Amino acid sequence: MFSQSTRRYFLPLALALSAAVAPAGQQKSKPKPADPRRLNYAEAQALLAGEAEGNLARRPNSFTRTRLQSGQVLELYYPLAAPRGAKRGVPGYGLLYSSEATLEEANRPHHILEEMIPDGQAFVANVPGLVARLEKRLRVGGRGLDYSRASLRRLDAYVAGLHQAQTTANTDPQLFQEITAYYGETLRRAVGGEWQVSQAQVSRARVQTEPNVSLAGGEKELKPWASVFNALYDEERRGTRLSAIFDADLAAAGRG
Repeated sequence: MFSQSTRRYFLPLALALSAAVAPAGQQKSKPKPADPRRLNYAEAQALLAGEAEGNLARRPNSFTRTRLQSGQVLELYYPLAAPRGAKRGVPGYGLLYSSEATLEEANRPHHILEEMIPDGQAFVANVPGLVARLEKRLRVGGRGLDYSRASLRRLDAYVAGLHQAQTTANTDPQLFQEITAYYGETLRRAVGGEWQVSQAQVSRARVQTEPNVSLAGGEKELKPWASVFNALYDEERRGTRLSAIFDADLAAAGRG
C-alpha cells in the first residue's frame, strides 16, 4: 500500500525536515524562526555609529544591510519622500537580525508543507489514525467514511461551514492533515496508486518531504495536499468543492 522514493511560501503552489508526531497523531510544526526586531529609523541609525554601513549590501539613499561588530545584521530602509499629491512620505525603519544565519533563514524560500505536514514519512505512516480523527470530528458514527466520491460531499459541507464562520483563511495543521489523509487515500484507491514520499528541493540546503500518490508504474504523481490546500486556504480557489477537485485529479491521472 505504501512506498517511499527517492508569508514567503514557495509553491509553484505558493515552496525542516522531520518533526515529531504528537501522541494523538498530529505532527508538531517546527518552531518558526524568530522574526527580526523592528526598529524605528532613529534607533536603527544609532546602532550604525562606528559601523561600516552597507558592508553586506547597499542601495544609495534607499537601503543598506550591515553586519554589525556584535555579529547582528541590520537592514536599514531609508525614508521615502511623499509622492506628488500625498501629504506624507514613508518613514524609514530598521530590521535587526541576531545573525547572518537568522537573516538567511528568514529570507529563504519556504514550502507550504513546512508548517502543515512537516514530515511526509510520518504523515503517510499515520494516515489511518488521521482518518479516524476526521471521522470523529465529523461525527460519522459507526459506519465511518467509505472512501467514495460521494463521501467527499460530507467534507464539502463541513469545509463550507468553516468558511462561513471564518472571514479569513486561518490555517489549521491538524485539520489539514486529517482532510489530506482522507482525500489522498480516497484518491489513491480510485486511481489504483500508492502513497509515495517524495523530496522537493526547497533551497540549496533544504529538502521538504511530500506525501504524494504515485500511479501504477510510477509514471506520474498526484499531490493531494495541494488540492486540499487550494480548497481550504488559497484565496482564489478557497471554497472550491473537494468533490470537484477530485474529478480534476482523476482526469489528470487519466481516470476521468
